[in-house]
Amino acid sequence: MDRPRIRPTFAIPLGPEPDEAMKTLRERLEGSEHEECSRSKGRCADFFVKEEERRLWSPYLSVQVEPRQEGSLLRGRYGPHPELWTLFMFLYTVVGFLALMGVMLGFVQWQSGMEAWGFWGAYVGFPGLVVLYTVSATGQRLSAHQMEELKRRIDILVRGMEAAEGSDQSPRT
Repeated sequence: MDRPRIRPTFAIPLGPEPDEAMKTLRERLEGSEHEECSRSKGRCADFFVKEEERRLWSPYLSVQVEPRQEGSLLRGRYGPHPELWTLFMFLYTVVGFLALMGVMLGFVQWQSGMEAWGFWGAYVGFPGLVVLYTVSATGQRLSAHQMEELKRRIDILVRGMEAAEGSDQSPRT
């Protein structure tokens, strides 16, 4: 991974139609060593790290198979487990709101000739956003090997189902 992204994604063009592709993926998962580390419903599947290897920063891979002109497209998105993702989004929202309100209140106070104590919200909020981003990037670095393992599982599951070269939509990484 070149640079940390909040939720890294990838796409794999597949030859079969979406429902057929998911049926094949489920059949290949059945009885495999990773069956207990995944779940699927409809055109979606989730893959995660084994419980004994899971850490706070361990990734969670969510894939969806969607239709396209010829065949289907498997889109994968890495992220922290849903509980942790919810916490991060809550913290981003609170700290971002604090920074924004601090700038607005401080500016109004300053323009009114008052003591601009509202800027303290910005002084706390903006570094807080940097800290949250740094924690996110550190978690991605610590879990890079687990992300590669989850991607390897997907590559094994879709082997032989990839769309032919020159298909209508190129993969995005």
